[in-house]
Amino acid sequence: MKDKKMNLKVRVEKTFKDLFPLNRSLTGKGTEATFKYLKDHFLAKAELKSLKSGTKVFDWIVPEEWNVSDAYVLNGNSEKIIDFKDNNLHVISYSDSVDKVVDKKELLKHLHTLPKYPNRIPYRTSYYQKDWGFCCSQKVLDSKSFFGPFKVHIDSNHNKNGKLSWLECVKHGKTYDEILISAYCCHPSLANDNLSGIVLAVLLFEYLSTLETKFTYRLVIAPETIGAISFLSQAKTNLIKGGMILSSVAGPDNISIKDGFNKEHFVNQAAHLALKKCVGKEYLTYPFVPNGSDERQYCAPGVDLPIASIMRSKYHEYPEYHTSLDNLDFITSQGLLGGYTALRKAIEVIEKNCIPKVTVLCEPQLGLRGLYPNLSSKINSDDKDIMMNFIAYCDGSKTILEIAEVIEVPVWELFIVYDLLNEQGLVEHKENI
Repeated sequence: MKDKKMNLKVRVEKTFKDLFPLNRSLTGKGTEATFKYLKDHFLAKAELKSLKSGTKVFDWIVPEEWNVSDAYVLNGNSEKIIDFKDNNLHVISYSDSVDKVVDKKELLKHLHTLPKYPNRIPYRTSYYQKDWGFCCSQKVLDSKSFFGPFKVHIDSNHNKNGKLSWLECVKHGKTYDEILISAYCCHPSLANDNLSGIVLAVLLFEYLSTLETKFTYRLVIAPETIGAISFLSQAKTNLIKGGMILSSVAGPDNISIKDGFNKEHFVNQAAHLALKKCVGKEYLTYPFVPNGSDERQYCAPGVDLPIASIMRSKYHEYPEYHTSLDNLDFITSQGLLGGYTALRKAIEVIEKNCIPKVTVLCEPQLGLRGLYPNLSSKINSDDKDIMMNFIAYCDGSKTILEIAEVIEVPVWELFIVYDLLNEQGLVEHKENI
């Protein structure tokens, strides 16, 4: 309760600061510590789910659990020139353990740098092909301190009896139909790419827990790819009607959406309307392609979940991506909270959208109910025929979103119209869309 009373901006900044240093990967202590923090500070009712290492999930195998406690490189003078304790990007994720002396030629086979950006440490992984390796800035490689022989040491462990975990939280609504909110949790010390999506997801779900909703909402925070696949192997996907992936949402660029494979789906449309409502035409739209983040899994043939992605400084689109410059200086709480505002608007559209059907035959007597004056005082439109135009399409075949497009009236105004008509018993709606 103390956390919730804090200023939202302060909470966001504190959460970033607390979670940024943790060494997240597909599995391991850093990821588990992240989940524990989220349960303690945001989602007390969240459930930690897991599958044992070696479990077959569709065409994949749950990997061994990986942890690393120390890693460094010593030069010929026994000076520590690369140190995992200074930055956990220095070790490739899922690196094998190693403890030996190597020459420069051998070390360079296992060393990753970014010559184009000499001051940055790259982020690299070796999830499914065992190897050992380090990452460092090109500046270290070019320095006078980079001479051998080199002592390379990585104290890591692959536990075949371990597990892969993900966090799930369910907010029950009036129906069993679910909206999925998804974020991935597997990157160490990368602020925009992965950590920002986690923070926004738990904030949004915390907000949802205060509402009475039509839909049931399911939050999933899982390691990218294998985590989503593991979740899908256990999920009742027939209940999931649509959803959103939150990824890279706190950078300095414009907020954006990557359409799901069905861009006409009501969740996709709701996201567009919300972004347009919040930032006008300044948001960016990316077409659906089956790559990127976990849309590859959710939108896969046979799964076919209509999932859109919400971003700010989209992955691959900013030069700091997957480098040590994707840090706490790169992101802003203001950027993340802009996405939070937009997503609350999207939830509003998702919840209010329905398939209205008029309850009387012929033209309803609106004047006796005083609806025209009420209408004109509550909406921005000067069109006195808006209510009649809306009623004309309330035949139980179109959603409010679809009617708004047909009669070219902002959906926010039609929600007001629907509420007025519903209060008078002139329209009813189906719960399921």
